[in-house]
Amino acid sequence: MLAGFTQLALTTAPVIALLVWLQRSDRRRIEAGQLRADIHHAANRALGGESLLAIRVDHPTPWRRGHVHLSAPLGYEWLVGDVSPAVLSRLPDRYDMVIHCGGAA
Repeated sequence: MLAGFTQLALTTAPVIALLVWLQRSDRRRIEAGQLRADIHHAANRALGGESLLAIRVDHPTPWRRGHVHLSAPLGYEWLVGDVSPAVLSRLPDRYDMVIHCGGAA
């Protein structure tokens, strides 16, 4: 009886752990998508409409912080400066803002 229970527990534990890990990972990706939408809305309001500003959000993991990437082409670096206050006011604790400006940078 005890051997059967131990075998069942050892067999199902990795599967259950994987499912829990995937659920948490999906939740972090969904939250990152919601944060990206919120920041995109704030950037559009700050700039008065759509612009050449690109926004990408990398979700945090247990071993690294999340990143909000703002990218602007060469000659449009002022876009990042104009939206930075709005982005920083919406940035959660576990996220950093990363700025990429101009050319191939």
